[in-house]
Amino acid sequence: MGRLMSLLNKWRQSAFVHHFSTPWIAEQARKHAATIKGRPVRILDIGLGWARDMLAIRAACAGMELELYGIESQPYCVENAKKEGIDAFPLDIERESIPMDDEFFDIVTSNHVIEHTKELFWIFSEISRVLARGGVAMIGCPNLGSWHNRAALLLGQQPPGMKTLGPHVRGITKPAFKQFIECESFFKLEAYRGSNFYPFPGGKLNYAFSAMLPTLCASHHFMIRRTTKPGTFIEVLDSGVAGITDTPYHRGPVMAEV
Repeated sequence: MGRLMSLLNKWRQSAFVHHFSTPWIAEQARKHAATIKGRPVRILDIGLGWARDMLAIRAACAGMELELYGIESQPYCVENAKKEGIDAFPLDIERESIPMDDEFFDIVTSNHVIEHTKELFWIFSEISRVLARGGVAMIGCPNLGSWHNRAALLLGQQPPGMKTLGPHVRGITKPAFKQFIECESFFKLEAYRGSNFYPFPGGKLNYAFSAMLPTLCASHHFMIRRTTKPGTFIEVLDSGVAGITDTPYHRGPVMAEV
């Protein structure tokens, strides 16, 4: 049993790189960047980390003029990003406004970040504000609907992707995210990709099963487009969704009275 568990863990580690779909994100960013003419393409990564996705985007967009920005809570990651020519800064994305003008960015990415957050309405409201109309955002997160999470529930166990004693506070399936992001028509889901099909190791077999059964993968990624609708996503909280007022979601910084 010990050898079997060791082998499964080795396979899992070999497939871990597929968890983030960085090449897919870079390609989607390249396609949209190519439509921007006459000025630099402005790109923001929320939850920049070690800038893996941003550096891949820069490589994919070789020859294009880019302005790269990142939000990151870890000081050493901020310093690393600055060395790479990325304008990175710390920010509490669940409580603070992104310090940029409306419709400033053409592309926003956030890869395996939102599962750690409660304030999705505020986060996507800020994305809807700073993303240009017609701009795109690539959002990645663990898949609550993956086969191994479903199997755990069937056996009466907590899904591995959303452990009670763990870092994730959000569990997201494709249908639920589509319903959420398209509510009140501020965004439109345009592309979807599943990645990292457990327990197959990294390589052709993992890619094949991920392509055939994307909604059963361990991770999934969404490309959403900002529509031309005025306003911001925070308005969804007042749209009459049943039961939504039972939770006191953050609506933005409280302005001090004069």
